[in-house]
Amino acid sequence: MTVAVVAAGVGLAKPAEAALCSALGAQPIVYIENGDTQEPLVKKLGAQLIKSATPVRLVYKNRRTCDLALDMYTPNLMMTDAIPIKYIPSPAEDPTWTPLSVSPSCDADAGGVTINLGIGATFLSSCTNLPATPPPGLAIANGPVQSYGFIVPGASSQIAITAQEGYLAYGFPQATGMAPPWVDQALRYSRGPTASTALTCAAAMGLKGSQLKGTVPTGNTSTEVLNFVATSGNPEPTIGLMGTEVYDGARNLVKLLAFKGFGQRYAYFPDFSATSFDKKNVRDGHYLPWAPTPYITRIDAGTGKATDANVQRVIDLVFGARTDADVNGLDQVIAAGLVPECAMGVQRAFDGGDLSLFAPPEPCNCYFDAKAPQSTTKCSKCVDDSTCGAGKCRRGFCEVR
Repeated sequence: MTVAVVAAGVGLAKPAEAALCSALGAQPIVYIENGDTQEPLVKKLGAQLIKSATPVRLVYKNRRTCDLALDMYTPNLMMTDAIPIKYIPSPAEDPTWTPLSVSPSCDADAGGVTINLGIGATFLSSCTNLPATPPPGLAIANGPVQSYGFIVPGASSQIAITAQEGYLAYGFPQATGMAPPWVDQALRYSRGPTASTALTCAAAMGLKGSQLKGTVPTGNTSTEVLNFVATSGNPEPTIGLMGTEVYDGARNLVKLLAFKGFGQRYAYFPDFSATSFDKKNVRDGHYLPWAPTPYITRIDAGTGKATDANVQRVIDLVFGARTDADVNGLDQVIAAGLVPECAMGVQRAFDGGDLSLFAPPEPCNCYFDAKAPQSTTKCSKCVDDSTCGAGKCRRGFCEVR
């Protein structure tokens, strides 16, 4: 997957006279507010759902994690404003559209529409704008793991950064704390304190999101950070914060630095190497800047399920609890550069928190290795437990349990 460099701020202005989202077609709609790091997954899953035998249309707006969470807590409505509302087109509407294409925009109904699902990208405990507990009827479940990191221009000679260097570079104004070569505050790109990228990266450096110094682009988006870093005319002092799934689609434009956390002896990439996509070091605890993606929705007190059956379908597909004949949500999670919980071997309770061992109830390590881009698995294929010895056949592969 390749991401092209575009002008900073593109996509912030709403197209004139867009169609009403509610009038797009006969398919039921799930309205989503999601972190921009989650847009690749929304697009990939949405492309399958709109074409499925029981089609559902995903209509979504990119919002920073703490802002979308507040929208779900309040609850607010999705409104037509400067941040575009996007939708997944059907093949009849645009036969050439793919998840790599720009999503078309639509307008909310007068007065707004109810947000059915919020998809954040870090621990909500890091959000200072939220009450201590969610309101009655609202549920939060940890979805796939999102990792983050530090990107530099392709021409930069840098290959790694330590937590101490990040603390000095991002924690102090230019006149005091600096970590060579990142000595120009104007070229240290960050995100606002309600963005998951800022919160998780800050925690890995021993900082709070509100303490980050540097340049926050006007639109406060991952795309802008990517553009500024990729096109910098001064590569050595240029650095930015980025979700790794966004980076995975732009490896031809920027480099991701290996990260050495406090107390670690070595720096690690999120993947086994700088060129792989297996997220091995995220999954086994060597790479530290990561957090689960919280899925926020309203539930029925009696069933514990989402009040909207289509929302529950989306959640079940993403979490791997359901696979339709024509929609495989777990495949889309892996293809989007995220790590499903079933492939994780460690866990944590809050941003920057210590790691502990984690044994998922239904592991999918073999399946993940088989599906991740440019990855392979040594696990045996199976159709049932009979060929797996002491292990268990899961998703077509012999897992250890």
